[in-house]
Amino acid sequence: MYGGQNLSIAVEGCLGVGKTTLATKLADFRKAALVLEEYEKNPFLADFYRNPMGNVFETEMQFLLQHYHQLKGLRGLAGESIADFTFEKDLIFGEMNFRQESEKKMFLQLYEFLKPRLLEPDLIIYLKASDDLIIDRIQKRNRSIEQTVDVEYFKKLKRAYDEVFLHRLGNVRVVDADDFDCLHDATALESICSVIDSVAPHATCA
Repeated sequence: MYGGQNLSIAVEGCLGVGKTTLATKLADFRKAALVLEEYEKNPFLADFYRNPMGNVFETEMQFLLQHYHQLKGLRGLAGESIADFTFEKDLIFGEMNFRQESEKKMFLQLYEFLKPRLLEPDLIIYLKASDDLIIDRIQKRNRSIEQTVDVEYFKKLKRAYDEVFLHRLGNVRVVDADDFDCLHDATALESICSVIDSVAPHATCA
């Protein structure tokens, strides 16, 4: 643990890059609290994939409030926590998906109202990946709601993620997902653990 203090870590990256896998493995490795995005609880998501223009407002507003509710709970956690998303994810999707300016304006106003009420992660591990890796993993995990989406959408989304996290200074550490395998390489988690320890020197791996 982090010297008895709170330490908030987030794993970020485009859909399909392996955030949940890494966050889960890392939380188990470090005996940290795990916070996973509950995307399946969004009742509008399937309709959004079928008809994005007609369902974007409900979908993005639901995710915004859902993520806020999950992340505000980090304030009450003692020790170390690892999440597989950040609140900034909602801004990326909102900027990309909204077409009607009036809806986008309402979304952004609520985002700006809620964001200061959340803790900023002490460390964001950003999984950078190639287009090929993203598309391959999305196809292999075979979620029915994703299989009808044009692959260009995921490529555009990846670029949007890169624009935010590859140019952000301070609490972001970039990991090349194309050369990283936390499932089969025992040293991979140790390397991420070392990154965490460099940010929080009193943290220790289990």
